[in-house]
Amino acid sequence: MRDMLKEMAKQWKETGSVSGRVFWPGGGVEFGPNRCKPGSSQPDQAKSSTPQLPLDVVDAPEGFYTLYADVPGLSKADLSIKLSKECVLTISGERKSPLADAPLQQQERALGSFERRWELPEDAESEGISAKVADGVLTITVPKKQPQPEPVDEQQDIFIA
Repeated sequence: MRDMLKEMAKQWKETGSVSGRVFWPGGGVEFGPNRCKPGSSQPDQAKSSTPQLPLDVVDAPEGFYTLYADVPGLSKADLSIKLSKECVLTISGERKSPLADAPLQQQERALGSFERRWELPEDAESEGISAKVADGVLTITVPKKQPQPEPVDEQQDIFIA
């Protein structure tokens, strides 16, 4: 813990501000007054101030991929899932404070917008993707393409009598 605090102090000195973006293995965290927001250490996410939604991806042998994301307190109305023509799945949403007018003494829960992009693997089907939210977990099912049957030899042997 002491090493972490020393590293935080070092980062703050380098940025010249108590408020800044500090990246740790496994995710970035934005520190400052009334802020502590999870982010990502991935290069594409480092350019954006939007925190990234962590995903678990399971390659199921039954013929589909299953993505899991923790979205506690969010309903399907708070989430958006889109598929681009480049076969990139974008999951986004926003967590709002239930106490919008009340002054906060301390804030530790992450609030605000988040986004995650996941490129479909080559063997994934872009049709038939489904999603559901239950018990604070977003589950997205992406079917895999069915293997193509091997081409049958188009020549046919003719029996000579």
